[in-house]
Amino acid sequence: MKTLKEYITESFNDKKYLFKIKIAGDITGDTEDKIKTILEKYKIENFNKNSTTPIQSLPLDFPKLRNTSVNIYDVTLAYPATQYELHEYICNGAKISADAVVVRSPFEPTEQYQIPAEERKGALLDDPDYKELPKIKSEDYHGEKQVQGLLKELAKASKERAKEQGLKIPKGEGTTAKDMGEGNNKSPISGK
Repeated sequence: MKTLKEYITESFNDKKYLFKIKIAGDITGDTEDKIKTILEKYKIENFNKNSTTPIQSLPLDFPKLRNTSVNIYDVTLAYPATQYELHEYICNGAKISADAVVVRSPFEPTEQYQIPAEERKGALLDDPDYKELPKIKSEDYHGEKQVQGLLKELAKASKERAKEQGLKIPKGEGTTAKDMGEGNNKSPISGK
């Protein structure tokens, strides 16, 4: 049987902490080395320069900067760290403006929607069977079963409203105006 110490060691050894570090502007090899040195504190498992965007008038994630490119790094760390913590260490250690550095998890929604979508072959309307359409049971949305369910809900709501108003409903009778004994029972059209 394993000891508690072995269980704890295994749980920490298997855990990896993934981050995307985005730095706006030109990065020299010296600055990149400084960033690696700063991150050594968290035991770097992987440090890859993913890409460099072309110069953009308003780069994504950097609303205060104009006409600059963005360097994107994929980083895997063995020790836990927060995004804010890494942001501060990189800004202070590499002497980079706080507005020019963004640290994110690759699992954040803002990062997920930037992943290129799978390319589809052909137009959607070229497939007469439309295989991508989810299977839906029409009985769940309309039909006799739905109508009966709606009528039951309306009858229940009407009975509850009648009880709130203090009207007595004899058992076995419905909840129409005639059954509840409301005022004029004559038809407005025929007068009977």
